[in-house]
Amino acid sequence: MPRSTGGFLRAFSMGVATICVPFLTRGQCGNNNVAIAGGSISPSCPGTTNVPCVQGGQYALVNVVAGSTYTFSSCGATWDTNMTLFNNAGGAAIAYNDDAAAGPCNGSLQSYVSWTATFTGQLRVLLDQYVSIFTPCGSNTTCAPLAITCTPPPSGDCLYTLNLNDSFGDGWGTSYVSVSINGAPAQNYTVTGTTFQVTLGVNIGDQVVLSYNNSGTYQGENSYSLTLGGGALYNSGSPPAAGISFTNTVSCQAPPSPPEDCVGSITICNNQSFNNNTNNTGNVADLTLTSAGCLGALERQGTWYNFTPSAGGTVAFNINPADPADDYDFAIWGPFPPGSTPTSICPPLGAPLRCSFAAPPGQTGLNYTATDFSESPLGDKWVQYINVTVGQVYLLYISNYSQSGLAFSLGWDLGSGASLDCTVLPIDVLSLQAKVNNGRVDVTWTAANEVQTDHYQVERSADGLAYHTLGHLNSLGNTTSPTDYHFVDEFPETGINYYRLLQVDHTGQTVATAPVALLFGSNAATPVLVPNPVGESGVVFLDWAADGTCVVTISDARGREVHSSTRPLAAGAQQFRLDLPDLDQGAYLLRLLTTDGCPQGQTRFVKLR
Repeated sequence: MPRSTGGFLRAFSMGVATICVPFLTRGQCGNNNVAIAGGSISPSCPGTTNVPCVQGGQYALVNVVAGSTYTFSSCGATWDTNMTLFNNAGGAAIAYNDDAAAGPCNGSLQSYVSWTATFTGQLRVLLDQYVSIFTPCGSNTTCAPLAITCTPPPSGDCLYTLNLNDSFGDGWGTSYVSVSINGAPAQNYTVTGTTFQVTLGVNIGDQVVLSYNNSGTYQGENSYSLTLGGGALYNSGSPPAAGISFTNTVSCQAPPSPPEDCVGSITICNNQSFNNNTNNTGNVADLTLTSAGCLGALERQGTWYNFTPSAGGTVAFNINPADPADDYDFAIWGPFPPGSTPTSICPPLGAPLRCSFAAPPGQTGLNYTATDFSESPLGDKWVQYINVTVGQVYLLYISNYSQSGLAFSLGWDLGSGASLDCTVLPIDVLSLQAKVNNGRVDVTWTAANEVQTDHYQVERSADGLAYHTLGHLNSLGNTTSPTDYHFVDEFPETGINYYRLLQVDHTGQTVATAPVALLFGSNAATPVLVPNPVGESGVVFLDWAADGTCVVTISDARGREVHSSTRPLAAGAQQFRLDLPDLDQGAYLLRLLTTDGCPQGQTRFVKLR
């Protein structure tokens, strides 16, 4: 049988679709084992906890803490082990290993998994006995020792997570990802089973470089990503390109979720064309065997969308690939309650409302003549329209099984008075500023078009990721004239503070402004440029030693000075705007000096296009 990511295989011969039955891949031993005696285990951290007896077909329940790294090994077993990790709350397999090619079980028939916890809760660690290709997940009554080693999260301003994946589950062989921070010797990471994760502690201003060695076989099974706070800083796609793949100056601001992930779904409401040139399946395994429905191969190459009816009726649509030879699939989940957001409904937990996995290429969608709700590869690509009522929310996943990009047009066919909601909560804030004032921070903004605004919620974050509410100010009424607002943060944090507003309308809907950053009460000599990477302009935060003139220089990666300017600064915590419209894309060094050339601090940054 050919190598596959699991689920269904689709093959074509002389125009006739041949269906291969679903099969259990090496990375998917079923979550059907029984618990060992003694209850759950809370491993020492840092430290190693030894479980003396786990039989084939049993699991240990382990209490884990998000951010900590756990390794599990069955090196002392006398029989051929398989190891599979599951979240005890449910879902698909998290990690898997059969024969360890690394770690303490290196080169043996025993299992070794290294995993960084993405949740706080209980983890199932399953051991199965490998008997043959026909029964790869068997049981027995012989004890195998299980060693659990826990390492707490590394320190740093924020944590990056490096995620390595092998779609077949047999590891990367000699391939690996190298990570270098601030020019230090690179650390190499590989995967021996299905997945591997490692947490990297980084500080604002650090330079992170990823590179990939592609010496192993089956490169089309390999992929990796670097994430922060759930957002992807980089995703390699599959197969990954060899050599240096990504450079980054750490800012600790999480990027938004991409549309390849459910929480990054795109709101759609009218006919439009898409050209989403994704080459990966996102950073989150949104689809499981429970929620995928007819999409038996789970996610292949697709993006997520959401839509909401503004009037009830019937909804159909047509997905028309730009390349008529492409094979597109799709599924719809819902309806979800009015006011639902991607954060509250992703990933979908149940089976889809409509689903088509039909194999012929060409157009697909919902129409008014189809009578089926779901289709196998033998279908005609069309399933029945849906009845909708106002305010309901639906998720739509569109996937190109041919994996040649996502260029298609989407046309709606609405009946019985149905319409789709294109309105979004308006951003009324014209300006948002934060300034230090006698040991406090003044947060001010100007707003307009406050016809629907009820109040503003002021939020603060220490890392640009997790925000908490400081207080709120009521809107001054329905007006289209500019209105000024002032809020005082009495107890700002030492260091960088990020401020943003949540604009709340009369129905309770909210929308967040872009944050502004401020340096408060820090005596650090290193300046900070926010954001980093930077676009046309950024803000430099610094502590200036004494009243005087600051000389600002910028040098490129070759050490050539490409910018020089001066500006007067008062002593203490300061900030100033730095315009960079003429700089090319690349890495730079920002230096601050006095007029007599005395260095006052420096920082590295990356300029975007």
